[in-house]
Amino acid sequence: MTLDEMKKYPRFWQRLLRAEGVYAGKIDGICGPLQRAAEAEWERRAVEYRAACGVFDARSEANLETLTPGAARMARQWLSKARVEAEKLGVTVRIICGTRSYAEQDALYAQGRTRAGKRVTKARGGFSWHNFGLAWDFGVFSADGGTYFGEHPAYRVLGALAYGLPGCEWGGEWKGFPDLPHLQVRRYGSVREAREAFEK
Repeated sequence: MTLDEMKKYPRFWQRLLRAEGVYAGKIDGICGPLQRAAEAEWERRAVEYRAACGVFDARSEANLETLTPGAARMARQWLSKARVEAEKLGVTVRIICGTRSYAEQDALYAQGRTRAGKRVTKARGGFSWHNFGLAWDFGVFSADGGTYFGEHPAYRVLGALAYGLPGCEWGGEWKGFPDLPHLQVRRYGSVREAREAFEK
């Protein structure tokens, strides 16, 4: 889901603006002065964090802009470190997923269950940090960026860089279902709390 696609779902977009703390209006899908002001502040923060933390490859940038600006700032800080470490390992790193709609999350959940493919998530729509603009997945690629590696020792090295960023959590630490490419901003005590705050 791109930023432009997110804006096609006005209530979802308003909830993301509220999650960033820039919108205090009604979740009604109607764009008024409060929403326009919130959008301007969202963009101002996004521009500020890009300037402070750096700009990356086109794929990473497209996914970063779907995160709340606060989460994107942390993702940029992580990616700055990860890019350096990846080069030492002879690979490149990109952010390959940002915010997902509930429907996109449900489609992923169905994979390996009611649809063909390998199971990649335990979370249904509304129970993933990706649904609230607070999580991103990264991919490891060959040095020239042409070949994607679904499995590679670099995932553990790069994921562990989250330890140096307060409030950042790495899915590789999860015991029940380790998710090596996954990082998130732990803004709430649980994903259920995040959902309740997002939907109220």
